[in-house]
Amino acid sequence: MAMVNKMVNNMRRELTPRQRNILAFVESFILDHGYGPTIRQIGARLRIVSPSAVFKHVASLERKGYLRRERGDLRLAGRPSGSEGRLRVPLLGSVPAGVPRESFDVSGESMDIPDWMIGRRRGNVFCIKVEGKSMIDAYIDDGDHVLLERTDSADSGEMIVALLADGSVTLKRLRREGGRTILVPENPAFAPFEVDDLRVVGRVVGVLRKY
Repeated sequence: MAMVNKMVNNMRRELTPRQRNILAFVESFILDHGYGPTIRQIGARLRIVSPSAVFKHVASLERKGYLRRERGDLRLAGRPSGSEGRLRVPLLGSVPAGVPRESFDVSGESMDIPDWMIGRRRGNVFCIKVEGKSMIDAYIDDGDHVLLERTDSADSGEMIVALLADGSVTLKRLRREGGRTILVPENPAFAPFEVDDLRVVGRVVGVLRKY
């Protein structure tokens, strides 16, 4: 048994420089976003043109016990665990993923969240409960709790909670094109709409769901 443990420990330590760089990027990405990067995001960051080459490095890191996959999402091995730390974040209430509605339903409550989902954003994260199904194709369903990072800006393509000029709020994907600002649902039953005066309240960094 001692020999087996020694072999496993040696295998875990034997990383190529490229694998060490990939592991460092994955850890940093998870800390910043609360979820793992895609193969293409890893390749773009480390300037690896071939997705298959990135996949081989990631597979090697999985075999060596550094990374694992959870429902297709890349995670650091051992996170989360039974002894993971938890942080309490404010629950601001409900936000519609559907037709915009006036303001937040402020709950005054809070939720305990695994600290790996928050990473470096401690103190700058809040939670909302989603009402509606306009973001269902982004795997955000009615009744889900969504973690958001407080911010007043966001890039095109990010999912945000937006405060509109009339005081209503909504959860949508932000798209900017040709000087236009468009809020896009992730459900073909709902139509995108253009806004002139948009205030970003927060960007989505994670989703919590009970089955």
